[in-house]
Amino acid sequence: MAWPIAVSLLSFSVMTTVDTLFVGHLGPTALAGIALGGTAVFTIVCFGFGLLRSSTITISQAVGAGKQSQVLAYIGAGLMIAVGLGLLIAFIGQFVALLLPALTSSLESGHYATEYARIRVLGAPIQLATIALAGARTATGDSRSPMTAVLIANVTNVAMVALFSLGFNAGVAGIAAATVLAQSVELFVLARRQRQQGFGLRAWTMTDLRVLLRMGVPLGFERFFDVGSFSLMIALMARMGDHELAAHQVAHGALLFGFMPAMAIGDASTVLIGQAVGAGSLRTVPRVQRAALGAGLLYVALCSAAYVAFAPLLAAQFSHDPEVIVRAVQLLHVGAVFVWALPFYSVGQGTLRAIGDVRVASLITVVSAWGCTPLFAVLFGFGLGLGAQGGYIGMAMEITLASATFWWRIRGRGGAWLRNVRRFRSELRHVAREQPVRADVVPVQV
Repeated sequence: MAWPIAVSLLSFSVMTTVDTLFVGHLGPTALAGIALGGTAVFTIVCFGFGLLRSSTITISQAVGAGKQSQVLAYIGAGLMIAVGLGLLIAFIGQFVALLLPALTSSLESGHYATEYARIRVLGAPIQLATIALAGARTATGDSRSPMTAVLIANVTNVAMVALFSLGFNAGVAGIAAATVLAQSVELFVLARRQRQQGFGLRAWTMTDLRVLLRMGVPLGFERFFDVGSFSLMIALMARMGDHELAAHQVAHGALLFGFMPAMAIGDASTVLIGQAVGAGSLRTVPRVQRAALGAGLLYVALCSAAYVAFAPLLAAQFSHDPEVIVRAVQLLHVGAVFVWALPFYSVGQGTLRAIGDVRVASLITVVSAWGCTPLFAVLFGFGLGLGAQGGYIGMAMEITLASATFWWRIRGRGGAWLRNVRRFRSELRHVAREQPVRADVVPVQV
């Protein structure tokens, strides 16, 4: 289940990476602008990404319990949230983009950041609707349809960005517009695949909406503050100079291919554990955890070796500036170390979400993020003169600390995860009693 999810998760980031490849010839200032503009857009959209994870969890629970009509209701409620929130984000993003030049070390990179962000954020409703549909397909066991949509969209993106950049010479604005068009293609492909099962736009009720919001708002804030600490690190790098920020953008593009698949394995474990909890098969949970950790560690071992052996070659694909390449290689070497903690992070976090321990998982994520990444970026980046390396050391500390805390929560305190499962299933039964009677629902014992 995980590898199609991994391809799907790479959608937003790979499109930004493609943008980076085509902008690279404009120099470090344009690269720095893309880095800051792309980070700003991701930061304000990520609350919706986190919030919509709640529909994946609730749908997987409904699938495990055999409540098919409830699946459709959660899909409809998720789409309503996605479109409404996406329109609001697209509006707010126009004002956020105007503030970006205040964060850069040069006026030129600030101009590029604003130009890129103002257009890219217009795709927020499209992105969130895509996340809602992709999460629904994955929760029902179909992780390949989102992958197919992503692959088609990314092929379209490469073609469109090449046309706008090289054919029309449209610059940063044209590249951003081409990416938004490619995102529309992804949503179209997913909608065609979902049309047979339906979109649930008439099936959802206010109770369904409240269930998603009650679970999704903590996930949304977790995602926002987690990404917020990363964005603060980027803002600090922007003050370190265009070369530091450009080096991060180069290293980040390469590290995504190690980070996202490891997180996808965690997402797959969330779905499978959620289905097991819904079906009452608690013995399945440790088996899923062991399988996910084994697959994750095997994958990151390959990535770590690649980052050590091929760091100069990878960096040279994104930039021809010697200073940027040297600094990017240093960042990739730091990444080769902290990728080993990613499987423990993603599977631990996914387990807590699947068993309903969402608030604690969110608290651990946020406290670890803000207690490590920006702090080390300041202490090591500015204080010791390590530049962007200081922020990357902070990320390594964040992931390690959060991983240890997730697993203490799961395994410690005399089987706490079992108590959380029982509490969560009790809440689901209470919610089910609140639901209006539907004619097509077959009673299932949870």
